[in-house]
Amino acid sequence: MNCHESEKLRQILIWIGVANQLTATRFDRLMSESNLPLPQFTMLNHFSRNPAQSYTVTQLASAFQANQPAMTKTVQHLLEKGYLEFQVSQEDKRVKFHSITAAGLAAHQQAISQIEPDAQLIFAEWNSDEIDVLHQSLFRLKNWLDDRRDTVASSKREV
Repeated sequence: MNCHESEKLRQILIWIGVANQLTATRFDRLMSESNLPLPQFTMLNHFSRNPAQSYTVTQLASAFQANQPAMTKTVQHLLEKGYLEFQVSQEDKRVKFHSITAAGLAAHQQAISQIEPDAQLIFAEWNSDEIDVLHQSLFRLKNWLDDRRDTVASSKREV
């Protein structure tokens, strides 16, 4: 296992947080007229990867590492807009399986179209090799974090 410079790792994590906040703010500004806040877009993004797949609120809460009330609220907004629909489970009438609608797919695609020009602006001064390195690095980071959702290093040091 490599031992990396602590200050550099700290800066990377801080910068990821800053980049997250700044891009979320840009997204909200771009989408203000569309009435599609980032949490709703993110959920549509999740559903649009496999439109035939349906999810319970519990499954969504697990996937997003969020609490069920927050997921229920976002799902409810998307149901009201007609972007999601649900089917009641035949085995347990309390369980609902949510899926994306054609309107939800269209809204997701429209949002992608709206943010594309800003993405081009953000990376206009980057060359293709820099984009490729960032893409590969973020993909690797995302996969590591996704595969180890419950793995956190202890801050306690043994003496």
